[in-house]
Amino acid sequence: MQEVFVVSDIHGHYKELVTALEEAGFDENDDNHHLLCLGDMFDRGQESKEVYLFLRRLEKKGKATVLLGNHETFLIEFFASKDDRVLFNIAHNGFQTTLESFSGLPYRGKHSLAVMRETIRARFPELKDWLKNLPLFIEKDDYVFLHGGVDGSDPDWRNTPEEEIVWNYQSRLPAIPGKTIICGHERIPHIHMAKGFTSHSTDDEDVFAPIEEKGVVHIDAAVETSKRINVYRVKLQDPL
Repeated sequence: MQEVFVVSDIHGHYKELVTALEEAGFDENDDNHHLLCLGDMFDRGQESKEVYLFLRRLEKKGKATVLLGNHETFLIEFFASKDDRVLFNIAHNGFQTTLESFSGLPYRGKHSLAVMRETIRARFPELKDWLKNLPLFIEKDDYVFLHGGVDGSDPDWRNTPEEEIVWNYQSRLPAIPGKTIICGHERIPHIHMAKGFTSHSTDDEDVFAPIEEKGVVHIDAAVETSKRINVYRVKLQDPL
């Protein structure tokens, strides 16, 4: 029996990640422990590089698995020189912190992107291909792990396009019959607010705790607001 420690939406908050894993009892030296990240490692926080190095080190030891989130696609677009998209994500999605974390250089406008791209490629030669090969979902036992969401009423949900899986909100879609989806992407306080619960105090732990519904578990604790990362523990007969 493997015990999986599931996290999501770290968003460059390395210290919060380490604290959350310690409090949850994750031990990388325990043969039965495995860390699963549902994506959105980067942006907003200042420690995207540290998050990447931590997860990559564990992955190489066979102790971690990482899925693709929508914020990982921002770096993929950056490596593909899609600079209009890059500028949008800098303006709206906290992407500047990621570029500065990985490059060690200050962002000085569009003209600085080429140098940052060259520097990141040189410092992290594995990063581009690693991101492009991250899986979209994992199906194990009665669980489906993914970042965003799928339409569980569609028998062909496994062929949902990448863009939809990483951007969909599972709270707005049917669950998969006979499965439990564990997902991130949609901040838990936003789900509460959609249901009429409007409290948003960082002192109220219930606002950020995982939401467990029939067929779906939401774990995105809105770390940029709460300074917390949820760790959801699952036991698997079929290990990752």
